[in-house]
Amino acid sequence: MTSEAALPTLYAPWLRTVAGGPIAAETKATCDCCVMLPPKDNPSVAKPSDVLYFHPDTKCCAFQPDLPNFLAGRILSEMDTSMTAGRGALEKRIARRVAVKPSRVGSGVVFGLLYRATPGVFGRAPALRCHYLSSDGNCGVWKHRPGVCATWFCKHVRGAAGSDFWKLTDKLLRAVEWDLAYWCMAQLGVGLGELGEPTPPQPTPHVSELQGEIDWPHYRRLWGNWAGREVEFYQACDRLVETLTWRQVEERCGPRVAILAGLVRDAYKHLASPPIPERLRMANFRFVGLEANGFRVRAYSKYDPLLMPEALVRVLRYFDGRPTDEVLETIQTEQSTVLAPSLVRRMVDFGILESCDPDPGPLRVLS
Repeated sequence: MTSEAALPTLYAPWLRTVAGGPIAAETKATCDCCVMLPPKDNPSVAKPSDVLYFHPDTKCCAFQPDLPNFLAGRILSEMDTSMTAGRGALEKRIARRVAVKPSRVGSGVVFGLLYRATPGVFGRAPALRCHYLSSDGNCGVWKHRPGVCATWFCKHVRGAAGSDFWKLTDKLLRAVEWDLAYWCMAQLGVGLGELGEPTPPQPTPHVSELQGEIDWPHYRRLWGNWAGREVEFYQACDRLVETLTWRQVEERCGPRVAILAGLVRDAYKHLASPPIPERLRMANFRFVGLEANGFRVRAYSKYDPLLMPEALVRVLRYFDGRPTDEVLETIQTEQSTVLAPSLVRRMVDFGILESCDPDPGPLRVLS
């Protein structure tokens, strides 16, 4: 296991309890020195056309998250100077009263429409730059960022195994955020206006999102007696949640949270002690580029290709469902190539090889 992941301060102890141990950091995903940025211009170095890069102004933060009420309260109460920019951005959003509800400070319908309607926009559209990203390119709410941000990584040490663990953790934290946000609303006597609204088949932006007037009667119905005291409300939500243990979180949330916690626990066990499957076969992957040292291969993620030497690619055909030990002996005899168990494990992790054992193994999470 590598160093422990830098999780939000509220979520870190909860997730340690769920997993049953420390959660390893994804050391290949380097936020301070983004590995997804294109190399600096150098006439002698050609940029491969098949490699996906993020925009330098945004990195992966060409995305705008929703903040559940209790996280908004933590940010508003945080005096750490590293969060001054993020706190200021949140205060401005609340002052504008756009997508500001008792349950959360939302990203807004306009963002959602643009994000869903524009293929390949993630990480590449400066116009969708996160509101909470500071001018120097750092996350302004890092200590209290929501689950969707805390669990996303462009690259994973354990490949698909790591990706599956974090996708399940994302699902868990999203469920917790919804349930705890509503629990806070119930405790503070607000929510009839928000939850009583009919759900439109297709969300449409209000004119206030386009710099128009706010619908004050509707806004006051949402907030009730808390209208005009939104900051105070969010901070009260923070006080309700900040001391909760994981057991208390589960008591306040629905059965979905308990089920997802079990799935996260199982994924963590697979991540911590991975056996090599007894029988392997080639999985579905793509050759996306050719380099002097071999082939660039894309399997579990478009953000995390592998560079495979030609000699390794040549022996993949031997993995045809026979016992793995037998296949390795055959490769050594016929190709004079010895494949270390760690290399076989890596090819399984990254989706180059897959198990064909009767036991389906841990749950795979689809994007």
